[in-house]
Amino acid sequence: MKKHYRPFIAFILVFTVLFSAVSMPAYAGNETNSPIHAVTDVLGGIVDGLIKMLGFLTPTPDYPTVEEYFSADSEAFYEGTKNFIDSVADGAKWSLGFGKESVVPDNLLDGSKEYYTGGYFTQKVNGVFDDQKAVAIALNDGSGRGTTVFASIDGVGVANGDVRAIRKAVEQKLKEKGIESDINAININATHCHTVIDTQGIGLDLLPKIFFSFFGGADRSMNTEFLEVMIDRASDAIVEAYINRETGSLYYFETAGMGKDEERGIYTGDEYPYLVNKRYYTEGYQNFFACFKFVPDNGNSAATVIANIGAHPTIVDETTNLLSADFPAFMEEKINAAGMNFMFIQGAQAPVSVNKWAEVPEATVAEVDAKKAENPVAGDYETAILYGYEYARLILEAQDNLKEIEPILNVRMTEYAVNLDTGLFGYGATEGFIGTTTVEDSSSKTGYSIITEAGYIEIGKDIVLLTAPGEIVPQLIYGNVVSAEDSYLGTEWPCEVTSSLVPEGKTVLVMGLCNDAIGYILPDNDFAHFITDVIWDIDGADKVFGAYHRHYEELLSAGSSAGSTTVSVLNEMVRRENP
Repeated sequence: MKKHYRPFIAFILVFTVLFSAVSMPAYAGNETNSPIHAVTDVLGGIVDGLIKMLGFLTPTPDYPTVEEYFSADSEAFYEGTKNFIDSVADGAKWSLGFGKESVVPDNLLDGSKEYYTGGYFTQKVNGVFDDQKAVAIALNDGSGRGTTVFASIDGVGVANGDVRAIRKAVEQKLKEKGIESDINAININATHCHTVIDTQGIGLDLLPKIFFSFFGGADRSMNTEFLEVMIDRASDAIVEAYINRETGSLYYFETAGMGKDEERGIYTGDEYPYLVNKRYYTEGYQNFFACFKFVPDNGNSAATVIANIGAHPTIVDETTNLLSADFPAFMEEKINAAGMNFMFIQGAQAPVSVNKWAEVPEATVAEVDAKKAENPVAGDYETAILYGYEYARLILEAQDNLKEIEPILNVRMTEYAVNLDTGLFGYGATEGFIGTTTVEDSSSKTGYSIITEAGYIEIGKDIVLLTAPGEIVPQLIYGNVVSAEDSYLGTEWPCEVTSSLVPEGKTVLVMGLCNDAIGYILPDNDFAHFITDVIWDIDGADKVFGAYHRHYEELLSAGSSAGSTTVSVLNEMVRRENP
């Protein structure tokens, strides 16, 4: 999400004034030599006291304990392939099916209803510029161990409860069609587009839902009419992909590097400066599109391209009022024009964004100018179109580097608990507003945790795909994690870097915001109360506290241990399959 949380901060501070007399600072007893620690510990404690007060006023749903959850059979959870293989099964071939459905409700298409977007809090859309979609592929390696589904939904995030509802709908629809399912996993990724209908509920709709919940049970903070449409049509796309499977060959390729930030010296020797990391000015994130291409044996069928990168699709301005899926929509437009299906998969993006001020080649600019001449409204979406076209160009030009992948697909999925801290995300999850799978947990300081999912997937012999349930800091996977000296707490990151555990020579990719949306997954040693960012961002604060260090992401995080918990789970999975 982008840094547009002022309505929430204003809301919190008003209640802080009202309740500060009865709120006890949660961190006031911590000793520290840092002035920023001293101030934020006190103010953060007051804010947390306010949030606890809201929790007392809100009827909290009944949840199972974490022990009860894990002792029972999980609903709509897939474990993956029953066993792993390291060689191609006799006579095996890849098969892949593609499906796509719009999730835009009819009442937005006809202009009879407005919807809040996800990520900009106050923005509403009253029409459609491109589309909001659910796209799916169903992939099978021919080994007889089942079909794995990968789906992508345009949205800021899809909560685990809603992912499971989509899975249930898929199985029901296949059953109604008389089709016996061999699905071993359904992994649903959110593209993290902001200027589409809110798919999670951490937006302005949350505020009235909080107020009205004081007088009755909590209701979902996203539009439930849209939620029903999303579940129905996303499951349709998956069923379509499953039915459309056909044999063919699968290839992997990578684009040229996405660029260097001259000011901060990130990356060297690349042609275009297309990415910027807003929190950690170090290397350690993916600076190219990692792509798969499936070519059907049937020459009359379209090929399918899947592109993966970690980068925020936040180019479309928040002042626009027509729905747009940002640069991935325009990548799709160009790749469709080349006769191929397309799916965008969000990666480990955390604070990585597209650098909107980069220089783009004149040929791409001319294409977009021509589009604007045909449709003046396109001027409001010019930058997103520009980068979408340019990224598609990089992908289309990189197809000369195809490397065939042997038909081996190993999938291991797991469930695990993440402790909830006091905060906006924790409050929304505990009180039932945002669709999380919540449990009571005595090990959590709030008394609650969420159940989420992670995965380890091998595609062929040389590619590892990790799934993470939120906006994970890529350095936790790829290396260059913030040092003790630079971290907020002044301590070392406690876990091994995940990619270092994968055998040398293998490509490691990440499917972020997969099967859940637990917010930013940050290094524990650099986790501060979100009020730190507000205070440190005040004009002149650097004279008191030293150079500003960004801590916006903590506002939208499950908590201070989400990083080590998630990475420990991923590392255990990697070690298990690579002893």
